[in-house]
Amino acid sequence: MKNERLMKNDRRRPGAVLLVTLLPILALVGSGLGGCGRPGADWRQAHANDQAGTPDADYIRPPQVTAVSADASGAVVVSGRSEPLVTVRLSSPGGEAHGSTAGPDGVWRVAAPPSREVREFGLSEVIGDRVVQSEGYVAVIPSGRPPAVLLRAGTGSVALAASDGGLHLRTVDFDTGGGATVSGVAKAGAAVHLILDGVSAGDAHADPAGRFAITASTLLKPGNHQLVVETPTAADQAGVAVSPPAPISGLPFHAARLAGSWRIDWLTPGGGVQCTIILDEPERRS
Repeated sequence: MKNERLMKNDRRRPGAVLLVTLLPILALVGSGLGGCGRPGADWRQAHANDQAGTPDADYIRPPQVTAVSADASGAVVVSGRSEPLVTVRLSSPGGEAHGSTAGPDGVWRVAAPPSREVREFGLSEVIGDRVVQSEGYVAVIPSGRPPAVLLRAGTGSVALAASDGGLHLRTVDFDTGGGATVSGVAKAGAAVHLILDGVSAGDAHADPAGRFAITASTLLKPGNHQLVVETPTAADQAGVAVSPPAPISGLPFHAARLAGSWRIDWLTPGGGVQCTIILDEPERRS
């Protein structure tokens, strides 16, 4: 993102989308990296080519994720809606692919088998000879709580897990310039306030699905930071360590396990790097 603030609305660029509810979630892959020679550029450019230049008259709604869960075997099951009776597939830059056929009502389920590694997938549907890509990237977390996260360029990521109605910090996104967005879940419609290192840093309201994203009003500089989110009736907090992104080679992302969280440094469609910290759900934080 090359020092762009995360507070910018990336709907001005064809590789990002501002999600407001989980049902329209989603948009899971679609734009491409412009720079040739970058890791994963061919994979992302292929998705961009599928989506670019679609006239409004020919618009087809991309497949949308409605739920993600992990089964007893550790497989992650992604469920959603698309056009009826189309092929829906998850595909990774490493060549891993999984698919299914949507039912007459457009409902589909795709399972990614267990893995010890973090994996990044794009989501698409095939309609005749046309491939319709969603925007964003689904990161599947091994034995994760949450089991998957939607990586969104230029804004906060979404932890793809059901909300229990409580107030929880879920993800922290920051770019190389220090622009940051803090995301989580709360009671639907709740007013959520962010405090960064003891200083008021932003507000938002949870959407009807109970999800919120707050763009921090101050830069998140390298070092340790304390984040607190609060509503009139609840609060949650977490410490995060901010550091420059790890070198990215081979796959278009780098993932590492930290104490109480995962961190994914990933290439955005615009060719920059965004860092996403995925906090464990409360019972797993350490």
